[in-house]
Amino acid sequence: MFAKFILFAVLAQLACAQQPSFDVLVEFGTNFSTLAFDTQEEINELYVFNGDMIREFNRELLLELGRMVPAMREADADLQQQIEAADGVDDECREYVQELRELFLLFQNWDIQDCAYYAHVELEADSINRFLPYAITFQSENTRSISQVVQTLARRNAYADFDGVVEELDGEWEYYQTLAVSFSDFLFDEILAHAPVADRVYLRLSECRETALDLQLSDQEYILSYLDDNCL
Repeated sequence: MFAKFILFAVLAQLACAQQPSFDVLVEFGTNFSTLAFDTQEEINELYVFNGDMIREFNRELLLELGRMVPAMREADADLQQQIEAADGVDDECREYVQELRELFLLFQNWDIQDCAYYAHVELEADSINRFLPYAITFQSENTRSISQVVQTLARRNAYADFDGVVEELDGEWEYYQTLAVSFSDFLFDEILAHAPVADRVYLRLSECRETALDLQLSDQEYILSYLDDNCL
């Protein structure tokens, strides 16, 4: 029991003797943790901003498709009425024209699918590859900063070269501060870079929609031409 008391007293004296050094390490640890927390908060805000941008772009594309599909359905309904109301057409011809219409409906549906597919592929590639990989890398590096003091102590001889430990931590502190600013600006620029891609995708989708509508009109004119001479 007495030996344990002596050992405890010796350790307490050593701790008191090294208290200034320990305070420096605690200060570094606190600074690294505070910086990591503040940086993570900013990253989270950028994640939300990035998600909002992508959702808005997808909403705009959906609205464009939402104009496309009803317009084509309305045009098809009008075509059916013209087929049914055509004069001088026997049942056999009318049935053939309806079958022809159904065949061309397949082509028109493929046009819609193609428009949606290419818009989705382009926007998805931009959504996945532009912001997220860098944000994930930044998050990992930012999280690592929390344990920087422990990492430094694990590879340096703090007993023999405490000044070297402090010097390394000073360098790491400057690195993480620079990283926080540079990556924050970089991630923000990545989010803004979504816009030109979205504009290009939206323009191509609009052009695709117009082309699909023009093709549908051409198809319908061809189908109706069979009614002119009772499919002869």
